[in-house]
Amino acid sequence: MHAALAALAAVILLPAHAAMIGSTPSDGDTVTEQPGTFSVVMNEEILSLEGADSANRLQLTDAQGLFYGDGCVVVEGDTISLEAELGEAGDYSLAYQVVSADGHPVDGTVSFAFEPAEGEAGAAGSETAPICGAAPAASEPASTSTTEPEASVDPDEAAPGPVATDDATPSDAVEGDEGGDFPFIAIGVLALLVVLAIIAYTVNRGSRRRRDEA
Repeated sequence: MHAALAALAAVILLPAHAAMIGSTPSDGDTVTEQPGTFSVVMNEEILSLEGADSANRLQLTDAQGLFYGDGCVVVEGDTISLEAELGEAGDYSLAYQVVSADGHPVDGTVSFAFEPAEGEAGAAGSETAPICGAAPAASEPASTSTTEPEASVDPDEAAPGPVATDDATPSDAVEGDEGGDFPFIAIGVLALLVVLAIIAYTVNRGSRRRRDEA
């Protein structure tokens, strides 16, 4: 008798694992607009584990097995949430896995249907499960050729200029140097003549003054 009571007390005192008490959308719902945020609410606080390899996960898939969202979840107290956009109309599943405060993992699935207005476009699904923080696969280049493209040539630049010959005459002056060096030589000679005239005038005036004083 005492052994039976002790076993019953031990079962009663065992901590109960966390359980889901709500979700968005709710299990069995039919939504007609994009929820934007998908979430699961537990009956106790979720153990927050940061990083892409966290044991807390939400995965949103359609009936064809395509994944939606970027895999990044947010844990706040007893709620885990995921930002995502649904694709085409049909059935969807929101699978969750969380770690309860006592360290035990808890998982389950919420099923719902999506019936958007006719013509409303949705997101494209992914064939592989998204990993939070992982860069999207880069698209392959259109061509793998390593040959460098030929540089385009301006027809005006490619045209050959005039060829210099020995028949060139002095009249073929370069633009911007019309008249050759003659103007500079003339100016120099004129300046020299002015200086000589001033010197001659000064010497002549000095000689005349000395004659007048004699």
